[in-house]
Amino acid sequence: MILLDTNAIVYYLHRVEPYASKVKEILVEREDIAVTLRIVDEVVFTLIRLEAWRKLGVRKLEQLRDYIRKRGLEGFSDAISDFEELINKLGILVLEDKGDLKELLETMRRYGLLPGDALIAVTAEHYGIDTILTFDEDFKRVPWLKVIP
Repeated sequence: MILLDTNAIVYYLHRVEPYASKVKEILVEREDIAVTLRIVDEVVFTLIRLEAWRKLGVRKLEQLRDYIRKRGLEGFSDAISDFEELINKLGILVLEDKGDLKELLETMRRYGLLPGDALIAVTAEHYGIDTILTFDEDFKRVPWLKVIP
């Protein structure tokens, strides 16, 4: 099983080359693909931020929060649906995050990771996942993860 990281999904959905083509090659080859809830959180948040910036010129997080309070998420439904369709179409498994505070902090410190990446790494280890599709060089410091492409 391979874990599909946030940047790989965002690059694929937004057709950012040459990354999107590399992701597509792997998605076509593999059927054993998973994401974690943390990755889902990061992807949806990133897609909303990108849509807000491109369509509305909203760059600041507080502006985005204000927009959503007033108008809801309807303006971002296409971006969210594109991600949901990718998950469903490819049968990507969505895994619950695993680990505890000690593991998270230890992984952060030992491998120089930010909390989100540390949680992804810890979760992968709990599920016995040894490969991650990412363009994030930080995961190369995690000994139990092989980074592809």
